[in-house]
Amino acid sequence: MFEVKDPYIKIFLEISLPLLATGIISRSFPSLDFLYYIVPALLAVYILLALTSIKSSDINYTLAVVIFLFPVYSLLTSLWSVYPVITLQRSLYLMLLYAGIISAVYLNKKYLPENGIEFLIPANIVILLISLTSLISGLPENSWTGGNGLGFMGFAGHQNTLASAVMFTLPGILLLWSRKKKLKNGIDGKKNKSNHSCSPGYLFKEKIIHFLFFLLVTANVLLITLTYSRAVMLAIGTGLLVFLIITKSYKALLTGFLIVFVIFIMFLNFQSVNQSINKIFSKHGWDVLATRTILWQPSFEAAKLGGVNGLGYGVSSPDIVLPEGTGSYFKENIYIREKGNSTLALIEETGVIGMILFVMPLVFVFIKRNDNKYKLSDMKNLTSIKHPETSILIASLAAFILHAQFEAWWVGPGSIQLPLFLVYLGMLSSICKPLNVK
Repeated sequence: MFEVKDPYIKIFLEISLPLLATGIISRSFPSLDFLYYIVPALLAVYILLALTSIKSSDINYTLAVVIFLFPVYSLLTSLWSVYPVITLQRSLYLMLLYAGIISAVYLNKKYLPENGIEFLIPANIVILLISLTSLISGLPENSWTGGNGLGFMGFAGHQNTLASAVMFTLPGILLLWSRKKKLKNGIDGKKNKSNHSCSPGYLFKEKIIHFLFFLLVTANVLLITLTYSRAVMLAIGTGLLVFLIITKSYKALLTGFLIVFVIFIMFLNFQSVNQSINKIFSKHGWDVLATRTILWQPSFEAAKLGGVNGLGYGVSSPDIVLPEGTGSYFKENIYIREKGNSTLALIEETGVIGMILFVMPLVFVFIKRNDNKYKLSDMKNLTSIKHPETSILIASLAAFILHAQFEAWWVGPGSIQLPLFLVYLGMLSSICKPLNVK
C-alpha cells in the first residue's frame, strides 16, 4: 500500500477539486465535453487516496450503507434488465461516481477543513466566460434557439442544461461570501475591531471583494434569466425561500410576500400584466406545462411498468416511444427516452425499491434522529455562525430536489447535475456529523 504525505495531498486537492467541477460542467458544452474524461480519472484517484488515509473511527457504517444501497441495487437490476449490458455499464459507473464523490468530500474535510464548496467557483466563472463570449460574438448561430420558445443557450447543448450548470455552481460563490462575513464578525458574532481590519488597505480590499461578489452574482442572475429556464427559476426561488425560513429572515420573507401579493393583485386586475405574465410562463404561446406533460404522461406509464423492482438502471421502456422533437433518440438500436421527471424515471428504471433507496440518504440527513446527540432537526444548531455553509447547502438541496421533478437527472450518472448533487449531499452529511459524534 502506497503512502502520500499530507502536504502533497493538500496541494493535489486544491488543484484537482476545481478541475473536477470544471470537468463535470464541461458536458454542458458539446465542444468542450472531452474535458469530462478527467472526471473518472480523478474519482479513481480520490478513492485510492481515501483508502490509504481513512480510519475506522472516521466511518459511520450506518451512513455508508444508506448511501451505497442505491448504487448497489442499481447494479443488481442488471440481472433482470431489459438491456443487461447497458444497465451493468451504467451502474458500474454510478458506483464509481458515488465512491469517488464521497471520497473527495472526505478528503476535502480531512485535509482542507476550512474549505467547503468554494472549489465550484472556477467552474461557475468558466460558464460565465463561455456564455459572455457567445453573447459578444453572436456565435453559434443557434445560440438563442435552445428548447421550445425563446432561450439563450450559447455554446451549451440546451438552455436548460446551461441554466442548471449555473444553478449548481452558484452556491459556491454564496458560501464564499458567507464564510467571509463569519471571519469578519468573529465566531461569537461580534465585530472584529482590530486595527488591521480598519486599515485603508484592508478596507480597499474589502471593497474589491464586495464588487467582485456582486458582479458574479449579478452575472449569474442575468444569465439564468436569459436562458428562460422556468424550472431553474422556480428552483432558485424555492431555495431562497427555504434559506430565509431556516435563517429566520422574517423581514425578507415579509417583503417577498408583499411583492408577490402585489403582483398577484395586478395579475387579477390589469389585463396587460395578466398577458405579460402568461406570455412569460407559457413561453410565448405554449401552455405553461405543455413541454413537460408531453414527457410526464409517457413517463408515468413507464413508471407503472417499472413497478416494484424496475426495468433496469439506465434503460428506457422499449414499448413507450415519444414523438419526434422531444429530445429522445435511438442509440445502437436502443431507444433512449427523455423522461422529464426524476421520480418517475427512478421508478421506471429501479422501481419503487430503487426510488426509496435513492432518497434514504436525504431522509437520514434531514430527519430528527432518536439519538439526542445528533439533533439534525435543530435548525438553531445547524445554522449557527460556526457553520454558515449549512443553511446554503440545505437550501441548495431543496432547490435541486424541486428541479429534479422537471429534469430526470437522478438517473443520469453522466449528467452534470447528479455528481454535483452528490457533492452537496456529501458536504451536508459531513457537516452535520452524525458520523463522528461520540
